[in-house]
Amino acid sequence: MPTLTSLYLCNRTVYAAVGSPTANGAKITAVCRDELPEGCLINGVITNESDLAAALRDFFAKNRLPAKRVALCVGGSQFQHKLLTLPTMSEKKLCAVLARELSTAGVEADAPLDDYLLLHRDAKAKTDTMLACRVESALVESYAALAKDAGLTLSSLDYTLSGQLKLTAATPALAGSTFVVLHFDGDTLLATLYEQGEFTYASRSRLFYARGTAESGSEITQKLSGLVQFHIANKGAEPIATAYFGGCTQDDLDVCRPGCLSLGLAAEVFPDSPNLRLPDGVHLADTMFAAGNLIAR
Repeated sequence: MPTLTSLYLCNRTVYAAVGSPTANGAKITAVCRDELPEGCLINGVITNESDLAAALRDFFAKNRLPAKRVALCVGGSQFQHKLLTLPTMSEKKLCAVLARELSTAGVEADAPLDDYLLLHRDAKAKTDTMLACRVESALVESYAALAKDAGLTLSSLDYTLSGQLKLTAATPALAGSTFVVLHFDGDTLLATLYEQGEFTYASRSRLFYARGTAESGSEITQKLSGLVQFHIANKGAEPIATAYFGGCTQDDLDVCRPGCLSLGLAAEVFPDSPNLRLPDGVHLADTMFAAGNLIAR
């Protein structure tokens, strides 16, 4: 498989992982990150294309990153998703069903683009469980224009949550466990819930207190408590055991650990996986979305 540069953009930071998919994960040869100019990207929407394109050109040049096959990974509230279990069907029929399911779920768009990630196929029941996603085509077009302006050849654009789901599936230590993943992107927190190793729910929220402070720890504990109550209300088969952290500092982990313990959860850094080969000194918790985006569907 040819080398890809997986590029993940969040509000203030750009992450890159260079590598290629393997049979059950990815081989990653280089990882880097840098800060973006303030105000170029807000909640997944490009607000200053010229400055953002210039920053990406500098980032690729400084880190000597391949620019010919770039797999872009982005998120934000513009991307709407729904977990679906449907009868196995042809691709053509599935596209029509996805459009109807996303519309009836209240995911409206003037010019929608729909996609999905297959999570599980039950051959006996003849059903497929998938993450369906919808976004306005204008948003995708804006990223295509950005890539062209930055001198990048875009090979794909995917939703950040898809990368995390592929990453957790490729991490044996998480198999069969019931857990939460908390990933920090500046002042935004993505919280995902897995029951017995299967994805069940995700939420994206703004953080209002400075990270690493006692107030931040209390704020995140409240969000975790809400996830625990959601899990209990939905009659989860087993209690949540662990909160795994990604994109965080040691200060984040330190202030969040007491709240996790009060809820009966262990607080751990997201584990590395033998299925993802990383450069020395690099850990998955620091580059989750860029690494997960390299894993083949």
